Amino acid sequence: MKRWSLLVGAAALAASAHVAAKADAHASAAPVELTVALPDPAQKILYVHEVMPVEPGELTLYYPKYIPGDHSPDGPIGTMMGLQVTAGGKRIAWRRDAVDMFTFHLAIPAGVDRIDIRFEFPEADRVTPNLMDLTWDHVALYKAGLPTRAQMFRPAVVIPADWNYASALDTDRRDGGHISFKPVPFNTLVDSPVIAGRYFRQVDVTPAGSPVRRTLDLVGDDAATIGISPAQVAGYRNLVVQAQALFRSHHYTGYHFLLTLSDHTSTGGLEHHQSSDDRARGGTKMFADPEHFMLDASLLPHEYTHSWNGKFMRPARLWQPDFEQPEHTGMLWAYEGLTVYLGDMLTARSGLWSAQDWRDAVAYRVAALTHRTGRAWRPLSDTTTAAQLLYDGPMAWSNWRRTTDFYREGQLLWLAVDTQIRALSHDRRSLDDFARRFFGVDDGSYVTRTYTTADVVAALNAVQPYDWNAFLHGWLNGVGDEVPLLSGLERSGWRLVYTDRPSHYQDAVEHVGNGEFSASGVDEMFSVGLFIRHDGRIGDVLWNGPAFKAGLAPGMKLLAVDGRKYSADTLRQAIVQAHQDKQPLQVSVQVDGLARTYTVRYDGGLKYPHLVRVAGTPDYLGEILAPKSAAGH
Repeated sequence: MKRWSLLVGAAALAASAHVAAKADAHASAAPVELTVALPDPAQKILYVHEVMPVEPGELTLYYPKYIPGDHSPDGPIGTMMGLQVTAGGKRIAWRRDAVDMFTFHLAIPAGVDRIDIRFEFPEADRVTPNLMDLTWDHVALYKAGLPTRAQMFRPAVVIPADWNYASALDTDRRDGGHISFKPVPFNTLVDSPVIAGRYFRQVDVTPAGSPVRRTLDLVGDDAATIGISPAQVAGYRNLVVQAQALFRSHHYTGYHFLLTLSDHTSTGGLEHHQSSDDRARGGTKMFADPEHFMLDASLLPHEYTHSWNGKFMRPARLWQPDFEQPEHTGMLWAYEGLTVYLGDMLTARSGLWSAQDWRDAVAYRVAALTHRTGRAWRPLSDTTTAAQLLYDGPMAWSNWRRTTDFYREGQLLWLAVDTQIRALSHDRRSLDDFARRFFGVDDGSYVTRTYTTADVVAALNAVQPYDWNAFLHGWLNGVGDEVPLLSGLERSGWRLVYTDRPSHYQDAVEHVGNGEFSASGVDEMFSVGLFIRHDGRIGDVLWNGPAFKAGLAPGMKLLAVDGRKYSADTLRQAIVQAHQDKQPLQVSVQVDGLARTYTVRYDGGLKYPHLVRVAGTPDYLGEILAPKSAAGH
C-alpha cells in the first residue's frame, strides 16, 4: 500500500513538473490578441476577435465556467453566438463537447500556427447607449490543459471615440476609440473589468501622503448621475483610511472603485483584486438621493474588503488553476460572511453610514433571520455547500427553503466571534487583531494565498485562546435553537426589539428599491407573515405563520383587506384594527384567475425591528463601529 502511494506520488510529481514546464514554455510564447468592439452601443452587441497561437493537432478550448466571486458555474455561454474559427481565411470546424457545454474541440491542420476566433455577445445587462461595463470572461475562449496564469493575452477594446474609460489594466496606447492594454495572464485579465462611457468621472480618493493611488471611477447615463458630493467623496477617502487602519496592508499596486450608475443595467457588485465592478442598486439616483445612497453605501466597502478576503486570501477549495474546475463553496461563511461583517463595519467607520444606519440595517437582517423558518431543518453549512442552487432563486418560500444566508447570518457569526474575543480578553483584543494578523501579511503582494478552517481557528486562537473549532462547527452545522444566533448582538450591549414604526432603513428598502430583497415591497413578515411586492402579488409567506395557516401562498395577488381595496396602508390599518378589536383579517386575493377570501387570525399588531441599548453593559458595538486611528498607507 505504501509502495503504491509512493509510485502514485512520483507519477503525480512527474506529471506536475511536465505541466509546469509546458506552462513556462507557453507563457513565453506570443500572447493571444483579444479585441472586443462595441460599434453601436444602442444595439448592445460586443464583437469579439481572438488571434490565438496554436500548434497542429487536437485543440480544446474552454469558455469560462466558474468565475471567482460568482460561486457557481454561471458563465453565460448560452448567450454566445456566431462562433467561427478560421486559419488563413479557411474555416476550421469546431465541436461542442457533448457533456461539458463550455468545452469546444478542434483539429488544427498541419502548417497552421495561429487561428482567428470570432463571435458575438449581446450584453443587454451591461451596456446602454451611453456606457459599457465589460467583463472579459464573457468574451473570451482559452486553451485547456494549462493554468490560466500561464496563458498571456493582449487585450483591446474599441468604443466610441468620445468615451472615457477606467480599468486596473495598464494602457499601452489609445488611438481614438481603440484602446490597447499591456499583456497580462488570462486570470489577471478576467480579474480586470473595464468601464467606459460618454459621461465619465474619475475621483482621486487616495489618502494624503499615500504613494498607492486609489480612484473612484464613475460612468453614468447622464452628466447629473455622476455628480458625487464632496461629503460623499470624503466618505470613500475615509474608507481607504479605515481599511488601512484595520488591515495595516494593501494587496494591489493601485485600486479602482469601478462604479456604473444606470437604471438600465443589472445591479450588484463583483470583487476583483485591484478593482471592483459595482453597479449601483440605486442606479442614477445613488448620489442624488439620501435614501438611495444609504442603501448603496455598503456596496463598495464590501467589494473593497474582498481585495483582502477572497482575492489575496482565499478559501483553499475556492482557488482553482483555471475557470473550468469546480469551485467548492463550503467556506463562504468566511469568504462572504466575514466580508459582510468587516465591510459593513468599514462603512460605519468611514462615515458612509452612521452608527444608527448600521444598527437599523442589522436589526432588519437579524429579524429576517430569526424569522427564517428553514433554520429548523437546514444548517448554515448546507447553504454554503449548495450556494450555486440558491443564487438567483425565487423569493417564494425562501424563508422555509433558506437562501444565501451565509452573507447575513455569516455577519452575525462574526459579530459573535468579535464580541467573544472582547469579552474573554476583557476588551483588550478584538477581531481587528485577527484581521491584521490574517490578512496583513505580505504587504503589497497580490499573489493569492489560500486558507482553511483550521487556519482560521489557529489565527483566532493566536489572538484569543478559546475552543473556536467547536464554536464554528456548532454554528455551521447546528439547526434551530442549537445556533446562538443572537449571542453576539446580546454580548455587544444591544438587543432586538419590535415597535409599530419601521426604521429609516426598512422604510427606504420598501420605498426606494432593491435593498435586502430582489425587489422592494411591503414587508409584514414579522406580523401577519407576508412579503408583498408593489404590484400586490405575494412574494413570500412565513412558513407556519398566520398567513400560511390561513392558506395564503406566494403568487397570489391581494385585492382587498377587510372589504377595502388593497394598498400597503389598507393592510397596515387592518393589522392595527385587528390588534384593537381582536378580530381576524379578511383577505381577498386572486389566484389563477379565481377570487377567494381567506381569514387570517392575527392580533399582534405591527412589528418592525430595532436595536436598543442594554443599560449597564459594555457597549462593544459602539467600539466596533467607531473610526480607528490612521495607519501607514
